This record gives sequence, C-alpha cells and structure tokens, in this order.
Amino acid sequence: MHHDIEADYKEACQNEEKQCRHCDSFQNGYCKELEQKVLPVGHCDFFRSV
Repeated sequence: MHHDIEADYKEACQNEEKQCRHCDSFQNGYCKELEQKVLPVGHCDFFRSV
C-alpha cells in the first residue's frame, strides 16, 4: 500500500517494541507499507503492532 505521506523510516530503533520485526507490515525483510526492503531493527511512522 503506497502512501504519499513521508514514512520517516529509520534504519535503527532503540525501542525494541517498535522495531519493524514487530510490525504487521514486515515480512521476511520486506515492508509491505513502504514497498521496500527494511532492517528488522528499523522503524517508521506506519508501524502497527502485530
């Protein structure tokens, strides 16, 4: 799902609960929201907890 709003993706997030690997859009190193590869420890504004 592509968004026109900036996601503010960061490659490293200190808050483990908000890391990409805990987001429902993260799948095997790929973010379905950002439509790109992301790091498991990254974070963006589209984060939704699993």
